[in-house]
Amino acid sequence: MDSILRQRQIFLEQLGYLILEYGLDQESLDTDFLGVQLLLISEGLGTVNLEALANDDILELNKVIEKLVSITKIAYIPLSLGSKVQTDLLRNNLAEYLKSLDHNECQELSKTCEGLVKALQMHESMQDILANPPKSEKIEYPMSVKRKLLSGLRNDSICASCVGLDESQGSPQRHSTRLLLQQKPREDNCDTINFNAIIARIPQEGWKDVGLSVPLEDSVELSAGNDSCNSPNYGPESNLGQIVFCPILKDNDAARSHFVFRNGHFSRLPNVQALEQQPCPGSGITLTAVLQQYTLELKDKVKLAHTIAQTLWQFYDTELLYRKWDSDCILFMPEEHEGVQRVPIKPYVSIQFEASEENTDEYLSEAFLIHRYPRILAFAIMLVEIGLGKPLQLEQCDNLVAQSNTDFEAAFLGLNDLKETPWENSLDKSAFIKAIENCLEYKNFGPVDTTSAAVPSPAGNQDGRNSLQIDHTRRAFYDKVVWPLQWLAEVGFPGDQSGSYLRENQRSLQVSRASSTRKDLEEDIQFPPTEFHASRYINPKDWLRNLKAINKEIHPKLQNLVVDGQGVRVGERGIRVAILDTGYDPKAPLLVDKSVARRFKGWKDFVSGSDVPVDSFGHGTFMATVLIHSAPISEVHVARVAENTNNLDQCSHQVAEGIRWAAFEQNADVISMSFGFPASDVEACKRISEAIEEVEMKRNGRIIFLASAGNSGVYEDETFPATHQSVISIRATDCFGKFMKTHPRNSSGNSVVFGAVGDDIPPHLREFYPEVSLPGTSAATAVAADTAVIMLAYVLILPQLLKIEIQEHKLKLLWTTEGMRRMFMKMSDDMGQQQRFLDPVKFFYDKPGPFDRYCAIYDCL
Repeated sequence: MDSILRQRQIFLEQLGYLILEYGLDQESLDTDFLGVQLLLISEGLGTVNLEALANDDILELNKVIEKLVSITKIAYIPLSLGSKVQTDLLRNNLAEYLKSLDHNECQELSKTCEGLVKALQMHESMQDILANPPKSEKIEYPMSVKRKLLSGLRNDSICASCVGLDESQGSPQRHSTRLLLQQKPREDNCDTINFNAIIARIPQEGWKDVGLSVPLEDSVELSAGNDSCNSPNYGPESNLGQIVFCPILKDNDAARSHFVFRNGHFSRLPNVQALEQQPCPGSGITLTAVLQQYTLELKDKVKLAHTIAQTLWQFYDTELLYRKWDSDCILFMPEEHEGVQRVPIKPYVSIQFEASEENTDEYLSEAFLIHRYPRILAFAIMLVEIGLGKPLQLEQCDNLVAQSNTDFEAAFLGLNDLKETPWENSLDKSAFIKAIENCLEYKNFGPVDTTSAAVPSPAGNQDGRNSLQIDHTRRAFYDKVVWPLQWLAEVGFPGDQSGSYLRENQRSLQVSRASSTRKDLEEDIQFPPTEFHASRYINPKDWLRNLKAINKEIHPKLQNLVVDGQGVRVGERGIRVAILDTGYDPKAPLLVDKSVARRFKGWKDFVSGSDVPVDSFGHGTFMATVLIHSAPISEVHVARVAENTNNLDQCSHQVAEGIRWAAFEQNADVISMSFGFPASDVEACKRISEAIEEVEMKRNGRIIFLASAGNSGVYEDETFPATHQSVISIRATDCFGKFMKTHPRNSSGNSVVFGAVGDDIPPHLREFYPEVSLPGTSAATAVAADTAVIMLAYVLILPQLLKIEIQEHKLKLLWTTEGMRRMFMKMSDDMGQQQRFLDPVKFFYDKPGPFDRYCAIYDCL
């Protein structure tokens, strides 16, 4: 600190004490406040960034100094500090001024001083900021509160009447639950901590706004009239206590329900309130999509980053962090007001109590790792993405070390880009960047005590996380990451953000990222505005019409595409789907049209040897109708492997031969099998398995098998060949993604199961053979085959859409069962209980351009 600054600091400190002393003597609150402000200014000068003073960024400082010099009638430089004569003179001059000071003048001076305090805080050196984080205990959720919240949601989100038990997964069904991330976690002197959540029976049907109050102490009783911390007016507990959330999900009362945790459960209170959260039906929008489609202002970036960091730190030691938090985990929910849909800046996280598909270790001990804390690294990537206002393109690797190191490299390069990106205030950027740098330096979160035994998490799920390690990492995360972001949010952008909304990009498509011209992008799939509007919400009931819209846009591009360099036009050799079923009737009303009939390219009757297509039962005709009308770009090859579904158990030989015919003679890309054999039929399963494995080997895996899981219900196993490891098993849902109650339990050992629309089939598709055209997994398999066709066709046309070099060798994996399984995982919505709903329309609409879709496809493969 230079001598002049030191003189100013001491001058202000001395005046502050004298004015405070005078205010106490005269019992003047205005004078007391002015004295305190001067002391704060003096203290702030000790930690201010000297560069800001040198550049005269803090204009309020000179203004305050000049005013105080005129009041004291003494030049503060040079000043004989500590002199009794000098002090007496100061005291007399101040007393004379303060006696004559009117209220308005005093308030004006205090306001100027208050502005100076804030300016000094804004220019406080980052070194001092990071070295002095506040004590986290003042704002931390007690562990008892976190345990109550999560255990209550775990128990009370169980569906008691809407769906029932899902014994296929060995666990009950739970309602979808999302927790609103809160920037201000709690206030002092509160008996409870209040949380906001939304709960749905099925997300596509709608969400219920819910308030959750968790007492700080088990002994706290809430009664009418207790309104501390603006808590709701609690009344006597209703008789709905411990009957979980099912009752409120059936109500359409347009009101907010409130629950209080008591005796191990959330009990509903009789008083209702006005809605605070009004999300539209649907799964919402991920942060990844938000960064692609919306523009975040600087204050939005800072407050969003702080809110996510704050919640991550709060729940770091709970099961909410069993999986890494990335930009696909943070969700935003569109809301509709007076016919206009906008997206509030309210981040949510989905609470899933099922066994996590990805159980990330807290600390990685493998050699050659650049960063050893996967959760911290994932958050660093998210911070970089928020700062840049766009998602990073992360490469998918086949081993843990390579994945971690490539993720680190992407974050490091993104950070360098962020440093070069202009912000409204360079000091704001400095604090933000420091938080990212601290995340990327993994030694900030060590050392690790590897000698202590791993202990169960609060929810009882052991994931190998060491309790001492977690506690240390969590404290370091607050000091190194949360605190800089908290300081930046509070000082740089004070005030509530609850009324803010995301602002859509002027250009919904990321032209620069695709390295394409606007004309190139216009050639991509363009959805009619009547079908897809600005709200990003798609009407699920129009699923067939929306699928046709995608097919319609892909078709002309396929016709113009030459593949393999052999002069074979895709228009002449489309994506081939083989349907193994009871045949098909070409005279069916929806198949007789010439444009439809031309799509049927192959026929083989393994039952009666008919040279012309025939179907005496109707099931195969229904499958062909669903497929050809949901995927009109497909080329259909039909093998009649059974006369009807009743004698299917005698037809395993025909099925095996049909698989070989489809693969070797018809060169099918997809084989769709809407039937199943019981696992107890060992001979049939063996014969069909041999055919599948022969095809896999001779085709080098370049074929996709789909089969229906069956409609026997949750008390029976899924059927074969759906359980074969080289086959994707398909279950049936309605158009909202709700799985039908007739779907079987998961016996294939897969971590997740896929569902496609098998209910809500438009009536006109079911008219020809209504007695066999029933909802279920058969129709769902045909729809899933359509999804596979769309993705294969889109990958073929991607090079001409992007006009940039792409990794076509990687995309060839999509032509395998495993590759398509990964694609299904990427383009499906998590419905809970390891159930995922295939939604290709949402996938295409949420990805705003061909480059984004290419990245999504490439990443999953």
